[in-house]
Amino acid sequence: MENILQTFGPQLIIIACVYALVLFVVFLDLWAGIRKAKQRGEYRSSYGLRKTVDKISRYFNMILVITSIDVVQMLAITQLNPQTNHTLPVLPFFTFIGAMFVGFIELKSIYENSEAKERAKIGDAAKILSQIIQHKDEQEIIAGVIEYLKKEKEKGGDNETNA
Repeated sequence: MENILQTFGPQLIIIACVYALVLFVVFLDLWAGIRKAKQRGEYRSSYGLRKTVDKISRYFNMILVITSIDVVQMLAITQLNPQTNHTLPVLPFFTFIGAMFVGFIELKSIYENSEAKERAKIGDAAKILSQIIQHKDEQEIIAGVIEYLKKEKEKGGDNETNA
């Protein structure tokens, strides 16, 4: 066990740092979203926080799978280096790439234009209004709104974004 830690200690430290940085960029996005919501005067509910927790779990699931692939490649390189007299680096390359992918997504989210979010909300309101106009009496209006909301829920169309 001591030999394994001695051999893979630096790689474990690198992987731990990568995971910590992924968590850090997700929290940066959360902070930026909360700040933007405050500037727009929006109510900040637990919905955005739940979405952040869901996002963290999805990112970590992805990176854990990628890291398991990296463990296999690092073990293979560790075994092949002495046999082939090469010195290939034993680094978690795929985990690096996965973390950069997450970082770029979060960077885009942080700098995403809040006006685009507002336009999406206005578009949703316009769709609801058009459903209401198509129906004449109160029962039809209520049925139209319920129908629209069901369609949106089926599409996964809850256009609220992470706060």
